[in-house]
Amino acid sequence: MSLRAFLYLSCSIAWIACTPSNQEFTSNDIEKFNPESADPKQPKGTAQFVDSVFEFGNIKDGDVVQHTFRFKNTGEGPLTIAKVAASCGCTTPEWTEDVIPPGGEGKVVATFDSKGKGGVDNPLVEKNIEVLFENATNEYVTLIFKANILSTEDEHSNH
Repeated sequence: MSLRAFLYLSCSIAWIACTPSNQEFTSNDIEKFNPESADPKQPKGTAQFVDSVFEFGNIKDGDVVQHTFRFKNTGEGPLTIAKVAASCGCTTPEWTEDVIPPGGEGKVVATFDSKGKGGVDNPLVEKNIEVLFENATNEYVTLIFKANILSTEDEHSNH
């Protein structure tokens, strides 16, 4: 599967899974930030994340939790985050909007509102944030976070 097809499929899935308030990838985004259209002579950056998967562990239904995914540009050229999309409306991403020079650092902050996500069996919830880079060797990265969400009823029965 080509990168273009993978991105298109991923973006289509993200579009279906997201609420209208999220920023979905569109085919125009993919075309605009397509590595084939970039200047091949320009050196590219590489976003090397400290972690791309984070586990919050047990949280209570209704908790709002946050994790910062940090990365360093280990490539030879500058890079930017072109677009960020969360898998659902319960996740709000924020990210570094400046150009990140070689050796520079950036971040994607995920804020997750767990309200209404708890259950009797303390379900494991997994959410993701898709990050599209411009002028990078790794144009597309998926960041994942997980949490077991304890329902408020379970918490009271354990005391």
